[in-house]
Amino acid sequence: MTSLKQLYIVPVLAAVLVGFFLIWLIMPVHYIYQTALILLVSLLILGVGFRWITYQRVTRIRDQIKDIIGTLEEFDIDEPRKVTFEKSPYPIINELNEYLIEIIDRVRQNYQANKQFTQNASHELQTPLAVIKGYVELLLQSPNMHEKEFEALGAILQNTNRLSKLNAALILLSKIEHQRFTDFEKVNLNEVTDEILDNFKDLLFAQEIEVQRKEEGIFEVEMSAALAEILITNLIQNAIRHNESDFISIEISEDRFQIANLGKPSSLTPLQLFKRFKRDSEVEESLGLGLSIIQRICEVSDLEVEYQIVRNRHVFAIK
Repeated sequence: MTSLKQLYIVPVLAAVLVGFFLIWLIMPVHYIYQTALILLVSLLILGVGFRWITYQRVTRIRDQIKDIIGTLEEFDIDEPRKVTFEKSPYPIINELNEYLIEIIDRVRQNYQANKQFTQNASHELQTPLAVIKGYVELLLQSPNMHEKEFEALGAILQNTNRLSKLNAALILLSKIEHQRFTDFEKVNLNEVTDEILDNFKDLLFAQEIEVQRKEEGIFEVEMSAALAEILITNLIQNAIRHNESDFISIEISEDRFQIANLGKPSSLTPLQLFKRFKRDSEVEESLGLGLSIIQRICEVSDLEVEYQIVRNRHVFAIK
């Protein structure tokens, strides 16, 4: 705005000075005041006119920028509808719109290519993994197998299962990041916890782990019901897998879900712990993706995940 003012203030002041000088040289004295008054009024009208024109232009440009921002906010990368902007009388705005449309088209093409690759890769991986698993299980039933062959086939089957789980976890992460879960509703995490614990009751019984549960309120969250189940499942599964005592504790309040288990001190910082494929465990079943999935679910659901160690107890809290 300062530069716009300078565009007309400097020439107006120059015109005033030149006008007064000419009047003083040419006209009689009794005309000087009358002419000066007319000149001042004219310059005042001119200045007000310049200011009004500038204000109108700035207002129009501001409104058009707001329209552009609104269009970008409504942009959905999964929506095939073409993005359009209102034509502007200012060439620079039209150039900006064309550049934005070009970027949007490029981003959408890259996204679709990445999405297609993920779907194809997951499908192509699942088929040979299922075939390998089937043949290994068939060979394990053979009566002519020796101990070494059993061990080798057991290792193949174990790693095949691991690859299959890894593939499924990466597909899940991709779906979360691309916001493929749209079933948002008010979810009661107390009820979700009941269902997940019921699913784990046999495992808890086999490992002789008691769940010490404390509820101080109902924790309801506006999020995907499917993601809520995955979130609580991963938290409980993580606590069971890394537990080194005969109990885990769960505390639920109106705005917090907390789960804790006793375990070895971690050599990883909380920031490193949530990174993909970061493992600080000798547990073979651990893929290094469970905590990454927890963090991504929290991010897309406007939740915050917190991790800390309190007296050798690993405490995860969702709030």
